[in-house]
Amino acid sequence: MKYLTFFLMFVSISGWAQSGFTSLGGANFLGLSRAGVNLGGIKSIYLNQAGLTEITNLGADISFERRFNLEEMTTISIAGAKSFKFGTFGLLVSHFGFTEYSEQKFGLSYARKLHPNLSIGSQFDILRYNVEKVGSKNLYTVELGMQLKLNKEFSIATHIFSPGKSKITDATDLGTRVRLGVMYKPSNKVFMLMEMDKLIYRKPDFKIGVGYNVIQEAQINVGINPTLGFYSFGLHFNLKNTYRISSAVALNDNLGNSPALSLQYQK
Repeated sequence: MKYLTFFLMFVSISGWAQSGFTSLGGANFLGLSRAGVNLGGIKSIYLNQAGLTEITNLGADISFERRFNLEEMTTISIAGAKSFKFGTFGLLVSHFGFTEYSEQKFGLSYARKLHPNLSIGSQFDILRYNVEKVGSKNLYTVELGMQLKLNKEFSIATHIFSPGKSKITDATDLGTRVRLGVMYKPSNKVFMLMEMDKLIYRKPDFKIGVGYNVIQEAQINVGINPTLGFYSFGLHFNLKNTYRISSAVALNDNLGNSPALSLQYQK
């Protein structure tokens, strides 16, 4: 039954979730419809490592997401980062799936500022696929990212996942993924994200996310992916400017809801 559930879900939502690696970072991004290539801090280790340069000392994140409320499609991700004079180093570990099928990701990242307004980042990944009674396979790949602040209101960013050809099977490639994003921040209370997310062999997804700081300690997020018909909502609470609790849910009329939670520490 679990094999059947997994197969049917991945066939029906292949545009939304090619693997468990697409939902890392939990509620940090889900409330913005998984737009976030322009965002910084510890959460950026999941979507664009260049943003790690915003960490001034230490950062840690634990995130959870259950796609379409199915236990078999649960993702847990854990990340940590430390800033030094010569750049910021980060580590992440994630797990997706169930006993019969699972995926793990191990990442080592590095980011630094080349200019006060320009940050770059990279990550070396080990991706492990496990199929019960069949075996396991490890793939090795890299990620590259950049963030550029044009002025106080606008910034642009790009991120590339797996620029080379890595084969999961003889007939299936891991697939290069390119993200391009623009952030518009007219004030300290509001920001808007517009992002294109393209797997090399699929049509691009277009995502829009908006964040609004109701008060300094609370933020409301909304997002939409019109390509796939997903809508999302999220809440973030800051405690003493060091701890952050985030919750989010994505909705689809045909596939149901996907809840997520993230706990974060950064200073």
